[in-house]
Parts: sequence; C-alpha cells; structure tokens
Amino acid sequence: MTVLTTPEIGTDTPAHLGSEIAVAFPREGKADRAARLRLLRKLHAHYVAYMGGPEDFQRIPRLNGDPDIQRIESSWLAWEDAQAESVTLPTTGAEFRDWFLATADAHRQPEFCAYLAERASLNEIALFFMGEELVDSKFDDLMAMVQIGTQGQTKLTIAENYWDEMGEGDLSQVHTRMFEHSAQYMRAHLDQNGIDYSQLHFAEAYENASLLLMYGIHRHLNPRALGAMGVLEQSASPRFQAMVDGCNRLGVPADVIDYQRIHVHVDADHGAEWFEGVFVPLVDRSPDLLREISLGVATRVRVANEYYREIWAQMKALG
Repeated sequence: MTVLTTPEIGTDTPAHLGSEIAVAFPREGKADRAARLRLLRKLHAHYVAYMGGPEDFQRIPRLNGDPDIQRIESSWLAWEDAQAESVTLPTTGAEFRDWFLATADAHRQPEFCAYLAERASLNEIALFFMGEELVDSKFDDLMAMVQIGTQGQTKLTIAENYWDEMGEGDLSQVHTRMFEHSAQYMRAHLDQNGIDYSQLHFAEAYENASLLLMYGIHRHLNPRALGAMGVLEQSASPRFQAMVDGCNRLGVPADVIDYQRIHVHVDADHGAEWFEGVFVPLVDRSPDLLREISLGVATRVRVANEYYREIWAQMKALG
C-alpha cells in the first residue's frame, strides 16, 4: 500500500482556512481543485490519525468539542492519574507480566464473592445485577471499539473475544441480550418487592460505568481501554461464579443466570488470551505505551474496588 505524505493538521489560521474553503467548495462557479485537494488531504490525515493503533495514541486527534464534557473529562483523568501515583507501575515489558497478574489477583474481591455466594438475599443480588447493568450493557460495543487500529495477533485476539460476545453468530446467545434477560428478571423482582433501586445513583457506580466508555470512545485513550478491559477479563470469573452460586442457592431459574454461568469460563479464557495476544505484543513497543496500558489497569482496579465497596454497603442496607 502506498502511503501518502499528508499536510500538518490544524496549522491554518481561521481567516486563511475560511478563504480556502470558499474557493474549494464554492456555492457558484468552478472549484479550485488545488485548494480542495489540500483540504481533503487534511481531512484524510485527520481521519486516518483517528483510526490509529495503540502505539500511536499520542498522535490521535481529540474529537470531543463539548467544552463542558472536555472540562469534566480532563479533570477526572488528571484526578485519576494522581490517584495512580501511589501505585508502582512497571517500567519494562518483563516487569509487566508479574505486576499485572498480581494486580488482577488482588482485584478478585474474595470477601464480596463469598458474601454473594453464601449469604446475600435475592434482593441484594438483584440490586447488584442492576449495578452491573451499567457496565455490561455496552460491553460488546466496547470490545468492537478497542480493536480499531490494532494489527496482527492483537486484532485477532480481540476479534475472537468479540465473536464470543456475539454468541458465535447465534442471536439468542449474544451476551448483551443474555444479560438483559437476567436484568429484566432482577428488575422485576425488585419492583414486585417495592425496593427502590435509585440508590444505585451513587458516584462510584457511574465512575465504574463511565471509565470504560470514556476509554473506548476517545481513541487516544485506547491503550488504557486495553489495560482496563484486560484486568476486567482476568479477574471477573470468581464474581460470576459467586453470582451463579448465590442464585442457585436462592432458586433463581437457570435461564436467568446463563450469562453469568457462561462467563465463569469465558472470562477465564479471555483473560489468558488477552494477556498473550494483546499485552505481550504491545508492552515492549515504548515506555509511554507501557505506562498508558498500566494506568488503564491500575485505574480500573481502583475505580472498581471503590464501586464494589459502595454497592456492598448498599446491598447490606436492604436488610
């Protein structure tokens, strides 16, 4: 494939750009083909840059133009990065393996999982399902988004995981549809018992839900998305097993927990595949890329730990 050299993006003054646009795309008369070429090459460079891979994160354009959202996001990112200063991040690819596995292992929430499996009431489990819906309802779209710009084994690994999310072509087995079936049952249970689950509107729940969305939507945060999703996949199986065990203990119909049952094994497989197929090809590319991936791991763990702590408190408050 021939790679064309593209002009620098964003160097025109507003006045000069306006005159270029006027002659390139005139309302009347003949267009200036040279001006149109310059502008279209500029657009092409911008679009291609936006589709860049994880290693190009520093050159990916920022797309969001809403000033309020920009201020919230930039402030939140800076705050999260400050929280991560207390974490010792790996500085080489060789260090990353042990650091990642230890971090994921510490993120398994054994006390919370034991409570779900052995003691939680159906009301409490239903409330937890509603909290998980904030994250899981968009997970297949996030999986599709993080593969953009990747190459080789990294792309194939994410594609295989996405195919699993798509139920391997069986519409009834698409994971988000299966989760919605679970959520409908649990939502109906809470409604029938007059339980107000508006208490799920707490900061940690929306922080947990928004983190992956922000990472996935903003292409320059793609390495963080890969790190966050990787640690999620690596650590989620025990929570899914606890949900299955708790629901079985309480007589929840088997079809309601098919999604959770499948993910006990699917996420265990995905975690191993993600490490070898996504992380291994990337963590030695550059120190900056390694740091971004590691920040995604560390931030996801911090945010999720706070979420699990708070939702457990909310569950116990049901009595």
